[in-house]
Amino acid sequence: MKIKLINVERVVGNIPETVKEQILREREERFNDQDFETLKDKEREKTPEEIEIIGLVNGITNEIRKKYGLEEFNIPPDNIHVIEQDKWIKDRRVKEGYDAVFNSMLQAVIMREQPARIIFAKKVLHEMIHFKSYGAWQVTQGENPELDMYRLGLAVYTRDGKRGYFKNLNEALTEEITKRFSAKLFNDPVFAREQKQTEEIMSEYPDTATESGEPLFDEDTFYAEAIDRQNDRIKIETDKFGFAEERKLLNVLIDKLFERNQENFQNREEVFEMFARRMMTGNTPLLGELIDKTFGRKTFKKIGELDQDTKAQEEFINSL
Repeated sequence: MKIKLINVERVVGNIPETVKEQILREREERFNDQDFETLKDKEREKTPEEIEIIGLVNGITNEIRKKYGLEEFNIPPDNIHVIEQDKWIKDRRVKEGYDAVFNSMLQAVIMREQPARIIFAKKVLHEMIHFKSYGAWQVTQGENPELDMYRLGLAVYTRDGKRGYFKNLNEALTEEITKRFSAKLFNDPVFAREQKQTEEIMSEYPDTATESGEPLFDEDTFYAEAIDRQNDRIKIETDKFGFAEERKLLNVLIDKLFERNQENFQNREEVFEMFARRMMTGNTPLLGELIDKTFGRKTFKKIGELDQDTKAQEEFINSL
């Protein structure tokens, strides 16, 4: 069986096919050469447990690829770079609050070291789904053409490379799939102690609230740790599945599409699968057509154009 090396299917741009082929060959070299000078004083060696977890996540994400008719694609531990806690990268390309990113141009996941195995696993799973989603590069248009992203999952970038569309939906869908498959991943014995600890804390302190008065634990909570116990007071750190606002938008859109197209779908899950297949394979152009047919011309485009303003995007989707 042919083992896929990189997630990039094609290069877009007004350049000869021979040049596009050369770019893909060079990207394959980058996949195999992960020696980055800028990370030398920041990156630490991965632990044996982290290397084991990367292997587990490869197995889970290859199951996802197989589900959509895609070939196996293994990410070596060398392509996962763990940065020491106090040396996390301050970079304009790393969104505020993010502590793990997939960089397609480097063919690498760069992440901050995590306090628990299960948190490390969840973040690797999310980024590895990005890594194994459909990808395409482009040679940008303009006076100074350069090699840049064109497609990553659902996300599409303009031909000048300056703006992206559907990034919110792409992150939402990636995290939804992460949440769905994490149950199987977390069932591995390597997470047994942390799973037991989380269950005990959530059971012992079910009514714990945040500073704003909201419940500390909800359906997205997958890790809890008591970090400070004083008399009858306790401080609890948690970790949850993220992109809550973006996932809410995605689910509202899926619900609306199913409600108005029940003659075409047996259940809501079939609509979800249209999004997932588009993200993983780059195919299913009918997704945009379905949205426009259901809600009116250029609705799909409008959703993408509102990517920079989640609030406006939410209002628009709710109005459909």
